[in-house]
Amino acid sequence: MSPGTTRDPLGLTGSLLEGKYSVEHAIGEGGAAVVYRARHVATGTQVAVKFLVSIGQVPEDERAATLEDFSREGKLIAALSARSSAIVQARDVGVLTRDGEPPLPYLVLEWLDGRTLDELLVTETNAGKPPRSLAATVSLLEPIAGALALAHERGIAHRDVKPENIFILTGTGPGARIKLLDFGIAKVMRRRAQGVHQTGTLATAFTPHYGAPEQFSRTYGETGTWSDVFALALVVLEVMRGGRRAMEGDYVQLAGLACSERGGRRRAPSG
Repeated sequence: MSPGTTRDPLGLTGSLLEGKYSVEHAIGEGGAAVVYRARHVATGTQVAVKFLVSIGQVPEDERAATLEDFSREGKLIAALSARSSAIVQARDVGVLTRDGEPPLPYLVLEWLDGRTLDELLVTETNAGKPPRSLAATVSLLEPIAGALALAHERGIAHRDVKPENIFILTGTGPGARIKLLDFGIAKVMRRRAQGVHQTGTLATAFTPHYGAPEQFSRTYGETGTWSDVFALALVVLEVMRGGRRAMEGDYVQLAGLACSERGGRRRAPSG
């Protein structure tokens, strides 16, 4: 959905969120969340507000604990993003309550102008631009690797590293400003939601095209920071291939590729 559309999936356009954020209109909608553009009333700063609509997948007796987890995780991500400009900055965290409606946890994020890495690669390929070299790819993605390293030092795994979660603000060269999106939400929902197939479309799931062996089968150990390393390696390959994914196929085929000896099978740490 592009900015300026009139769709209002949560009926929030024109409302004042927690007395601080004037909600303007929806800018994106998926199975896990709906994102609105808003403006901080006191400062006039434009922000993005991400509402976690997948809370409805959580059993009612688990929702209070889930909201506590979400608030705690939001504060953790805010602290983490304050330490790295390559992580989208989290400004606020809260829960919207409305009569007769389930609670809606939300994150207030910095407003970003630009495009995601997958969109950039498509544009470049369509324009006939050759794929990047290894050196150029490393230069582009180095801030993302640094952001992940910072999170991993604190035991925090992203678990859904992919081009759609990497945002390019300006330029495409060594000076490009680049951001890692969507820390935190998936971790909370994965712990609480039940019975959701891992398709990559919901907050509880990884994206199979970038899945590590342990994400497809726990016989390879637990998921963790090492899963991000596997996914980032696939992103590096995709950038060098001009946007063509390193692994293609349906869910079963992707699992086979990730877990095969040729695909680099290894056991993750069990701790």
